[in-house]
Amino acid sequence: MTIYKILFSIFVFLLCGCSPRGESGASRSGDRVSVSIHGVNYTEDPFEFSVVDPRDEKNNGGGEHIGPYAAGGIVCCFKLPAKWSPGTVIEVESRYWLSTGSGEEISAIEKKHTVELPAYANGKAGELWVLRRSDGGIDIVSSDLQPDHPQWPGNIKGWPVPSREFMLERWELERKLAELNVRNYQESIVELSRSPKSELQLAWASDKIHAWDEIKEFSGLEDPAYVRYVEKRYAEGLRRSKYRLEKIMKARP
Repeated sequence: MTIYKILFSIFVFLLCGCSPRGESGASRSGDRVSVSIHGVNYTEDPFEFSVVDPRDEKNNGGGEHIGPYAAGGIVCCFKLPAKWSPGTVIEVESRYWLSTGSGEEISAIEKKHTVELPAYANGKAGELWVLRRSDGGIDIVSSDLQPDHPQWPGNIKGWPVPSREFMLERWELERKLAELNVRNYQESIVELSRSPKSELQLAWASDKIHAWDEIKEFSGLEDPAYVRYVEKRYAEGLRRSKYRLEKIMKARP
């Protein structure tokens, strides 16, 4: 998905102190390799994660918050064995919040997952990927490739794809906000016609704080030029908000 490719290109310089990387995307130190950490969330619930080496608790990283059906950036760093061997495990501590749909807050659910590190696909340690599966389980993969690459070695292929139910919920929120914006402009236009002095007082007070550069040439709220300015702004705001609402309605999942 394009959004995730853009996200990773933005964060590619933010390595947070990792050692210089070679062709494999990792830096070697004795029998261990320092790699960057990525997180990908294939569920509708936001979650946070961190990784800990049970043999060396000082070897840890992560802590990133990842939204629903999303990928995080690049977090530094975790040391993997330079040479893979069976039985190597990593502890993944996760925290997530269930989507209730009612706006009610819910306590975070914390879990600890002990996950075996899969064999390195090309025999070399790559960057560490923490993947929250659609069933809430955790997979880890060591690879310099991304999930949408044809040679990605993980069991889950590709970037997260939001469910239709999730997309409808987000669309409904956008629709309600757009409708509210339309109503606000309609009501402001009515008030400007019915009680011009009161509405202009509100507009002038707001503009003095937020748009002084645009109104400083007017003599005051009773300046006919300012009245025309407000009328034009309200009309343009209503036009734009109606246009946005129409676009949202046409884009219903």
